[in-house]
Amino acid sequence: MEKIIGGIKRDCYPLTDAQMLHMYTMTFSPTHEIVNMGTGRYLQMELNQAALREALNRAIERCESMRLRLWKEPETEQIWQYVMPYENQYFEYYDFSEWSMDKVNEVMNGWTSQAFETFGGPLSRIVLVSMPDGYNGYYMNMHHMAMDASSIVAFTRDVMDIYCYLMYNHPYPKPMTSYIEAVKQDLKYQEGNKKKERDMAYWQEQFNMPEPIYTDFTGPGRLQTQRIAYNNPNMRAAKLASMDAAGATIRYELDVDSTMKLVDFCEKYGFPVSVLLLHGLRTVLSKFNNNEKDICIKDFISRRSTVLAKKCGGVRMHCMTLRTIIEPTDTVLEAMTKIDNAQNELFRHSDYGPMPFYIHQQKAYGLQSGFGYESVGFTYQPATLKSIVPYLKGIPYKSHWYSSGRQPQPLYLTAMHRPGDGGLDFHFGYMSELATPKEIEFLYYYLGRILFRSIENPNAEVQEIMDMV
Repeated sequence: MEKIIGGIKRDCYPLTDAQMLHMYTMTFSPTHEIVNMGTGRYLQMELNQAALREALNRAIERCESMRLRLWKEPETEQIWQYVMPYENQYFEYYDFSEWSMDKVNEVMNGWTSQAFETFGGPLSRIVLVSMPDGYNGYYMNMHHMAMDASSIVAFTRDVMDIYCYLMYNHPYPKPMTSYIEAVKQDLKYQEGNKKKERDMAYWQEQFNMPEPIYTDFTGPGRLQTQRIAYNNPNMRAAKLASMDAAGATIRYELDVDSTMKLVDFCEKYGFPVSVLLLHGLRTVLSKFNNNEKDICIKDFISRRSTVLAKKCGGVRMHCMTLRTIIEPTDTVLEAMTKIDNAQNELFRHSDYGPMPFYIHQQKAYGLQSGFGYESVGFTYQPATLKSIVPYLKGIPYKSHWYSSGRQPQPLYLTAMHRPGDGGLDFHFGYMSELATPKEIEFLYYYLGRILFRSIENPNAEVQEIMDMV
């Protein structure tokens, strides 16, 4: 729809369901940096700054969502989005080569905690940096309304492909796809079609099941405490909100050999890596909650399966409750098959947006706003394995995700492969009010124990695995 913004006609579009989730988060958060995503991409080599600036500018020109703006209509307060024409940018440069890594991380966490001007201003900031130990590259802070982790990985690959073209005559990368075309498809679904009708029917069937139960990553104490506070001994959901959303992120690195054991196991038995990780996570929750067999995890789905979606940028990630009921007598392989089937069903019906999903869930079970069944959100990022271009293989490369100091949920686990060596990184983002670093360390310890006992004993019963650890 055409709108006049600042005296200029712009082609504007409503927000998608994926964006509405982040708008909801900002609405109920005391500060807006909660939707910031700070990341750094670094190579252990000298980089030509002029070529890197040119590569970044070309990548921004090719990626519509990197030029996205949001506008709130004064008369109706409806929020619209539009893409600005490309303009060449000059990126700042900071030399941190003589600094300690702790001090550099402190600075970049500080940058990530600086909120964007949501309406009208740019939704990204890029800074060229030289890091300790000879690493060079760029830091990027993104507003989550414009990009998600998958988009950032694709953008990074485009930047490095273009850089290698400019410096080494590497083949020029194929064009990115259109963000606006992807938005149009999502909006068509939101308006209503047969696919949406099928998805609604599926979720209604799921919500006809008996009510789930909340399982906390610290054990049953939180639910028990809230049952007393609300004078409801049968309460099965828990309040998940924090007063100020203050939070932090802790990262654990799994070595390459251990990572490959997990990957090889999944290849041998035909499971996605995400299914094994979900098996480990839900088994930990079960063990911590008196062997509860009905476990809910908030599963984040990238929705990048089509050619258009893979390279269109933007935020497409939806989240929904992945509910699995695993009997203690199920073997590891039987449990993983159930998880795989449940996740495939969720994928098939994941176009149903997170806001409609949780409103539907609240109505089905009579939940108050802010209550839910999942203490942990989870996403797995396989695309990070492909984020380094072939020409640069063998050159030490690292990425880093920085914290804005805010978290929108009690605990969010992101598992992603390091682009340099392929090992798994586990990023635990948590609300400071609801978890401590010691509790996160305890959770990661048991997650690792259960994962490796499971791949060593695939025919063992789940109860046996829990007893082993």
